[in-house]
Amino acid sequence: MSCSKLFSGDLPELTYEIIKYFQNDISTLHSCILVNKLWCRLAIPLLWEDPFSFRTGNYNVIEIYLDNLNDDLKSKLSKYKINDDSLIPSNTLFNYAKFLKYLNISDIISCVEMWFEVPVRTSKPGNRYFLKDL
Repeated sequence: MSCSKLFSGDLPELTYEIIKYFQNDISTLHSCILVNKLWCRLAIPLLWEDPFSFRTGNYNVIEIYLDNLNDDLKSKLSKYKINDDSLIPSNTLFNYAKFLKYLNISDIISCVEMWFEVPVRTSKPGNRYFLKDL
């Protein structure tokens, strides 16, 4: 097999199989996205297929999904004092929502609760979010 055929044809598929082997190793997948563009494009979908299952510091996932809502839905959130200023900027490289494959309601609820708790600890008084108010 020629070197050019290897790099243009089979290498991405072989690399994907290697990266997929680390599907349940979040730390290694995070390292993979830093290797190069190809590895990043292959590892990101694996990281984002079940993002709510990660327990540590995962509340930013909510902000990324909220920021990718259309303008009409974002304006509806403003009545709950959730606005563009409190969300992560929309300069993301990927449409993370399209990678979502698994939804576990209890994981989502836990992630949302963590997301609501962070502004309570870090924001000014009066900028508190309560699930019962939604």
